[in-house]
Amino acid sequence: MKEKTNSRQLLLVEDSKSLGLMVKDKIEAQLALSVSLATSFAEARRLIADQRNQFFLAILDLTLPDASGNEVVDYVLTRSIPPIIFAGRFNQKLRSTLWQKMIVDYVLKENPQSIDYLLGLVRRIANNSGVKALVVDDSRSSRLELSNMLTIHRFCVYEAENGAKALPILEQHPDIKLLITDNDMPTMTGLQLTKEIRHRHAKDELAIIGLSATGDQTISAQFIKNGANDFLSKPFSTEEFYCRVNQNMDLLDYIRQIKESSNRDYLTGLYNRRYFFEMGKKLLSSANRGHITVAVALLDIDFFKKVNDTHGHDAGDLVLKNLGAALLRRFRETDIVCRYGGEEICILVVNMAGESIHDIFNGVRKNIAQTTMDLGREKIRITVSIGLCVEAKESLEEMITIADEMLYAAKENGRNQVRF
Repeated sequence: MKEKTNSRQLLLVEDSKSLGLMVKDKIEAQLALSVSLATSFAEARRLIADQRNQFFLAILDLTLPDASGNEVVDYVLTRSIPPIIFAGRFNQKLRSTLWQKMIVDYVLKENPQSIDYLLGLVRRIANNSGVKALVVDDSRSSRLELSNMLTIHRFCVYEAENGAKALPILEQHPDIKLLITDNDMPTMTGLQLTKEIRHRHAKDELAIIGLSATGDQTISAQFIKNGANDFLSKPFSTEEFYCRVNQNMDLLDYIRQIKESSNRDYLTGLYNRRYFFEMGKKLLSSANRGHITVAVALLDIDFFKKVNDTHGHDAGDLVLKNLGAALLRRFRETDIVCRYGGEEICILVVNMAGESIHDIFNGVRKNIAQTTMDLGREKIRITVSIGLCVEAKESLEEMITIADEMLYAAKENGRNQVRF
């Protein structure tokens, strides 16, 4: 397995300070990355030598006042920093030379759209950090070449020499997002592997790119019909390979974002009721089979109407946003935090056995009560009441009903407390 650093620092080497600052500002504003700008080779070397800087990527101009293009490219490569070339000139000879050096990509300074493409490319490379990919090929040299190309783009790469050996790796790492497979392999072909994988992994969750050197014009259609997302005929250029990989990974990201937005409350970023019931019922079913433990909490903001009446509905929205953000920080990805309705939050927690559920939520209550919320013109504090159902029941609705009864008891007994 090959893996890259999780650094969010980027080196930009550009002799035009005005252009460099514009690109720097766009990257930092749109991608939340930290950009160090150098306008000369000497300045770039100083930035790289500074131990505080851990650059995951470099964007390089080839025209510098104190170095040739190849010199700066070679230097960053010796420091294990993959480069994107952002230059005003490019010919076939230079293109071949640079691809042989294993660059990330090149972008021509042709028009404003070039900067948009550059930002999209940087976003793609940044998003690839930690994304798992699996290369399946019986040729060791081909596996190594493909793995190296993916590693340059920051993938965490696994390898298998045939389809039969790929399946256990997928079983062990179900979060693999990209699979590159040759077709002509012993034991299990790429087509057979693709067909088998699609029984467990959907096309919008795992991108499969098939490869073949047979020259059979029907093989690409066979791959697509058996569930592959894309196909490449061998031999292919590095540039084409990256275009296909980036396109497929971008598509997975877009689908994930659409799914995520459909599952989230637009104001708070918490899950919505539809997702809560869809996933909550699955988790409860697993709990009733003895695989996990679950508990449900209903949380309500005390005197929320007074917040709206006194400070305005915009202030009420800010309170909900701040509360949602605090709860997302406190609970794990395995838990479901949902905006249940109005100022009411429903939380399903998983596998907190061994910890007191009451103590956990009482700690949440205390933290909320002690937190000052900034509404812009003024600052306020809020309290919450919480009702718990700490044991799995036959249905999720029954657990919510019990939690609701406990929430009512908390409010009747003075608010700002937890009942179970």
